[in-house]
Amino acid sequence: MYHPVKQHSIILFDGVCNLCNGAVQFIIKHDKHQNYYFASLQSEEGQKLLLQYRLPIHNFNSFALIENDRAYCSSTGALRVARHLS
Repeated sequence: MYHPVKQHSIILFDGVCNLCNGAVQFIIKHDKHQNYYFASLQSEEGQKLLLQYRLPIHNFNSFALIENDRAYCSSTGALRVARHLS
C-alpha cells in the first residue's frame, strides 16, 4: 500500500561516498512520485540544514532524512525512505 509523503522530503547524504551516491541513484530511480530532494552534507544547503536540525556538521558517515520538520538519521531515515519507494 502506498502512503504519500505529505511534502517534499530532503535526503542529506555524504557527497564523496560512492556507496551514498549509489544509494541516491537507487532512490531517484525508485521514487516514482518524486517525493525526495537531495543535498550533500558538504554543500552550503546541507550544512544549513544540519545546523537547523542540530545535527553534527562534521560527521559525514551517514545520511539524514528531513521529513515533516523532523530529522531522521541512519537506519531510521533509511527505513522511512524505503517505505515510499516503488
